[in-house]
Amino acid sequence: MDDVLKIFGIFTAMGMAGAGVYAVIALVGVVTRRLEGRRTEGDESLRHELEDLQARVAGGEELQQRVAELEERLDFAERMLAQSAEAARLPRGE
Repeated sequence: MDDVLKIFGIFTAMGMAGAGVYAVIALVGVVTRRLEGRRTEGDESLRHELEDLQARVAGGEELQQRVAELEERLDFAERMLAQSAEAARLPRGE
């Protein structure tokens, strides 16, 4: 019975240590985000650069959609050409 209590105590201590480490990491993340927010609030050039990058990403997403549509059209055209070439090769049944 003593061994069971020791093992339980070890697991409890490990769990509490893990929870403590998680709390510290979460706290550091909150402080870091808050400090980054303060730093970028006063800097207009960073804000403009961020808006420019967001616009570029949106434009890139639009281009990806257009390329996907073009790929679909190209695949369709290739299938149509393959069908017409195959039909020309087949002998006619007379």
